[in-house]
Amino acid sequence: MTSVFLGELTSEEVGNISSRAEMILVPVGSFEQHGRHLPLATDSIIAFEVAKMVAERISSEFPVLIAPLIPFGKSTEHSSRPGTISVESRIFADLLINICKSLAKHGHKKIVFINGHGGNTDLLSMILRETREQTGSFIATIYIYSEELLKGGLSRFEELEEHDIFHACALETSFMMVLRPDLVNLDKLEKEIPPKFTEETGYRRLRLGKKGVEFSWLIDDVSKSGVIGDPTKASAEIGRTVLQALIDNICDVLREIRKF
Repeated sequence: MTSVFLGELTSEEVGNISSRAEMILVPVGSFEQHGRHLPLATDSIIAFEVAKMVAERISSEFPVLIAPLIPFGKSTEHSSRPGTISVESRIFADLLINICKSLAKHGHKKIVFINGHGGNTDLLSMILRETREQTGSFIATIYIYSEELLKGGLSRFEELEEHDIFHACALETSFMMVLRPDLVNLDKLEKEIPPKFTEETGYRRLRLGKKGVEFSWLIDDVSKSGVIGDPTKASAEIGRTVLQALIDNICDVLREIRKF
């Protein structure tokens, strides 16, 4: 293939490649506040760069393509902060389904979303079976910050606590220090731990990030700065190490998808 990026190919080239490409990766991000030290496009930058690194790593085994980045997501929790652009659930779901329909129509039978924003996860999961039933294509979604994909790299950094892997946190900041260090404002790093919805503040059931009980928290409920966690712990070493493990683990997922 002349390029792994769908947008850099002609229609004729895509038509010739579709039957040979094993799967197509669709990076999905968001456009939302990330405190005073990270840009609005943080989730989108990370999702795109991870998709690119995965494609580069796996291409020696089988060909994959990368669809254009979806730069907006479901960011209701951050809508009160300047610059945030959030897409309503119904519109976002329709967009994702229509993208899959278009790709499937032209021969892409395995479509994998590489998701960099937690607010997108429920919607992505919701459309999987419906979209497969409508298109016949196998659809999967991979959330970059899932514990299963990160743990191989995180195990080396015992100083990272639960809220250091949340929002504008140590991990996101570490990723950006590697991927786009020019966009990290190191002089504006600040720690902020939520004043509620944590075990330390007396909440056993309503806890941020705790699976099983979901509730309608907004960023203004839990953070003045827009940060949840301690980005002052961030480092390029953490970013490189965890990214390495993340890419390895995502490639393992793609190998299993290929078997289907």
